[in-house]
Order: sequence, then C-alpha cells, then structure tokens
Amino acid sequence: MAYAYFISERYLKDNSPLSDNLDIKEIYSYARSAEDVYIQEAIGSPLYDRLIAGLSASPQNITANETVLLRKIRDCMVYFTCYDALPFIWARVRNIGVVKQGGDNMEVVAQSEMEYLRKQIKDKADFYLRRLQDYLCSNSHLYTEYSGPYSWSDLYPNPNVSNSSDIAIPREKRQLDNILRFIPRK
Repeated sequence: MAYAYFISERYLKDNSPLSDNLDIKEIYSYARSAEDVYIQEAIGSPLYDRLIAGLSASPQNITANETVLLRKIRDCMVYFTCYDALPFIWARVRNIGVVKQGGDNMEVVAQSEMEYLRKQIKDKADFYLRRLQDYLCSNSHLYTEYSGPYSWSDLYPNPNVSNSSDIAIPREKRQLDNILRFIPRK
C-alpha cells in the first residue's frame, strides 16, 4: 500500500536547512516517524488517519479546510523531520559501528555544535506546532475527528507543544468533557 506524506521532497528541501544534494531516501523514514510521533500526537489519531487516507486515495478530494490544516502541518513537518534526521545525517551506523563522514575540504561539526543546531531546529518546530495546535483548538468545529468522540485505542490530541509535559490539559471545556466521559463514575 502506498503511503502519503504530509510534505513533498521539494517542499522539504526548499524550506529546511537540508541541502539539495541530500538523498531523500535517507530522509523520508524520518518524515514518516515525525508524522507518527509529533503530528499524530498533536491532532489525534482519528484526524491523522483521515488526512492520510484522504491524501492516499485522492489528494484532489481534500476540502479547503483540510488544505489549510495540511499547510500548517507541513510547516511543522519540515523542522521535525530535520530534527529527527540530523543526528543520522551527521553520523552513520555502518557494519563497523557508528562513524562520522568527512569529505574533501569539509570539516565535521563538533557534538556541541550539533546539539546547538538541533535545539534551534526543535525550537522552530515547536513554534509551528504551537500555531497548528492553536488553530485546531480555535477551529475544532471544522474537524469533527479532532473534537471527539474517541475510543480507548485512539491517540487523543495533545493541545500542548509536543513532549512539553506528560499530561495534556484541555484548553476548552468541551475537550475536558470528552475526557471526563471516559472516567468511570461510582
């Protein structure tokens, strides 16, 4: 089965610090995991699954509201993909172990410089994620899968910036009511 990504190769290379000559096959596995880890957590699995299914089936059938949402998602995806891929672009796992690649007239960056770069990329990813989550909270009426109801197997959307807390605190009473209806009452 074909998989639809929220970002294209061209968009990723045009809007990220990744160079044009980087092999996209090495990057797309990080795009897929970034979608699963960061985007699915932010929008919840029902909306995530619907968007992926819509892109896989026929991108021409995406609604105007979904197009706006997908544009916000792709901004997040650029930086989360870079954030996840950067350590593995810098160092490679080979049959002899983990190695850093060096080339002619190039200098390999120090680990502290790499950590600084990753922090900058993560900060930008969190900025775009915050915009996505604010948009969804303000427009949850446009996306029925975002506002529930949810089953126990679904990943509930976390309206907080990714990995900022283990607890998702709803911003609206309606979201809190969706959570509370799953708690058994005596």
